[in-house]
Amino acid sequence: MRAGAGLGAAVAVPALLTGCDDKKAPGVLKVGDQRGGLQALLSAYPDDKPGLDYQVEWAQFPNAAPVIEALNARAIDVGAVGDAPFGFGLASKAQVKAVAAYRSSGAGTAILVKGDGPVRTVADLAGHTVATSKGSIGHFLVLRALAEAGVPVDKVTIAFLAPNDAKAALLAGSIDAWATWDPYSALGELHDSLTVLVNAEGRMPGLSYLLSTPAALSQRRDLVRDFVGRINRARDFTRAQPDKYAAVFAEQTGVPAEVALLMIRRTNFQPVVIDDGIIADQQSVVDQFAKVGLGGDGLDVRPAFERSL
Repeated sequence: MRAGAGLGAAVAVPALLTGCDDKKAPGVLKVGDQRGGLQALLSAYPDDKPGLDYQVEWAQFPNAAPVIEALNARAIDVGAVGDAPFGFGLASKAQVKAVAAYRSSGAGTAILVKGDGPVRTVADLAGHTVATSKGSIGHFLVLRALAEAGVPVDKVTIAFLAPNDAKAALLAGSIDAWATWDPYSALGELHDSLTVLVNAEGRMPGLSYLLSTPAALSQRRDLVRDFVGRINRARDFTRAQPDKYAAVFAEQTGVPAEVALLMIRRTNFQPVVIDDGIIADQQSVVDQFAKVGLGGDGLDVRPAFERSL
């Protein structure tokens, strides 16, 4: 979703989580993030609720796929990802557990085109090329939009490109559409004169998760629970006061303030209880990937949810 440093590049920990020094710390929680994500969220939230005494070590990643890889390798204890990368990771047999769920509108996930380009409807994608990242929410949107329009997947060329490469290709005319997510979609709309062909509202579950691992839940369960509580309170706060999160997001990522504000206001992550409905929505994501041969045939996602945290 956003550019970031590698796993070894832990960055400054928000003050609200650094109330102990290394020698006295009863525990450390390693959290995988994407620039402008969880760390920025907590920086924008003035949480004064007492919590457990532990340290957070942050590791920044460029997108969700390496977050899941790091979780599976037990290099981190917690990480934030969307429903499509989670489903793709489960299809790849990643040993991860969803410990918290969030619902968003889906307006920030979109297929973008040039206003003067050849693609005016989803049906027009037949015979053309759309770029996205493999296993991403953009990839999932392409599959859902094509199915909705009755366009066979094999009639469309899907090019797997990183977001910046995909945008450059679209602007240069070497591809015809780009499926992406905020802040890239907001930047494309506000600064590159790109047009939304279709977005994810009503087409995708709009879920994202905090994931952990069986090992972390066994060894640091109380820390994971405390961290989830902090994130949930921060989500509630920033839904009510999006300007504060947008300001921190813009500062940490370098995106223009108006892009950050559009993204935060329309994403509007709301904490939701992990229930049968959430699990069914996630199952639909895995099943969609399985239909096009991307793995996960017959996979039951229920064991990948931790409902007792």
